[in-house]
Amino acid sequence: MQRSTNKKALMHAHTAYMATQFNIDNIKILQSLGYEVDVACCWQDGDSALSPDAMQGRRKKLDDLGCRVIETASLRKIFNVFELSKAYRQLKREIETNRYAIVHTQSPIGGVICRLACRKARKLYGTKVIYAAHGFHFFKGASKKNWLVFYNVEKYCSKFTDLLITINKEDYENAKSFNAKEVVYVPGAGVDTNKFVASAGAREKIREELEISDETTVLLSVGELIPRKNHIEVLRALKQMKDAGIADNIRYLIAGRGRIAKELHDTINDLGLSEIVTMLGFRSDVADIFAASDIYVFPSHQEGLPVALMEAMSVGMPIVCSEIRGNTDLISAGEGGYLFDSKDSKTLVSAIEHMLNTPVLQRKKMGERNIDVMKQFDKDTVNEIMRRIYENITHI
Repeated sequence: MQRSTNKKALMHAHTAYMATQFNIDNIKILQSLGYEVDVACCWQDGDSALSPDAMQGRRKKLDDLGCRVIETASLRKIFNVFELSKAYRQLKREIETNRYAIVHTQSPIGGVICRLACRKARKLYGTKVIYAAHGFHFFKGASKKNWLVFYNVEKYCSKFTDLLITINKEDYENAKSFNAKEVVYVPGAGVDTNKFVASAGAREKIREELEISDETTVLLSVGELIPRKNHIEVLRALKQMKDAGIADNIRYLIAGRGRIAKELHDTINDLGLSEIVTMLGFRSDVADIFAASDIYVFPSHQEGLPVALMEAMSVGMPIVCSEIRGNTDLISAGEGGYLFDSKDSKTLVSAIEHMLNTPVLQRKKMGERNIDVMKQFDKDTVNEIMRRIYENITHI
């Protein structure tokens, strides 16, 4: 085997959002180790949580880092054979032409296509392939179809993986039976625990803007508006609470963009929740929104290790979240918050009621515990782990 002496690395993700949201620090680490870093991803993605201006800002950030950006076909839809084939050919050509020493890929579909595209380069040039699983599509509670398809695909592709990174305990246990040369647990992509510093008087300012009284308890969700995030379940729960007469002093804020924004807006009107629920759209002042809120609600059906939840924990918010993989790595029932079944709005009503009936002082202690938990997921801790991974990968 002819080993590559080229200090080049490829950072690959299925969308520009994922490439820039989770990998800017990884790119900087590789560059500090002497690598020239290219970034391959799709920039024409209709599900992006970023506004057009934010997308331009992310592109400029890569340009400022000196990264060559390779625009690929979409890798989001598993049945779009034309796009998947096109992306495979694009990646294979780039990987074999540039003879990268390291290829770091991620996401279920993108990770499969990229690892298949790396097969020849691994044999001929000694390219080392790192696959970061941000959440397998097979997990406790997933359908038999997901287990049959995704488990077997991931196990097969692990043969072409030098290092498989998992970010939650359940995925780590499942991946240990795979054929990757090495499997490691890394505590997420790292959270900047000092990122969300609210401006002076933020709570009062935001509440005045949104016409929320001091006595009102504010529930908040932040993130991409897509079906998997399950905002609809919160609306169903609030409808039940309104009908029971226990939602008079509650406001629910939803911050974020996404393809189901209109559907959520229509559902809010159909359920008669327009006086309770406010959709904020994309906000650049999320720290101030956090400061104006009292309880963070995270209803997602499926996660790897959710950054949005960790960010809320890092600012000391008590949590109501779904009892799913990833979330349970972060929240223990009754400690940092309360858990519920993501497919049962009655359990969500119960969890919200439980939190509303929890004394404010106890909710504050929950938030303090969450701040303490987040220390082990701080980006400085994760960056040091990733630095060691990149330093040692060539020896695997």
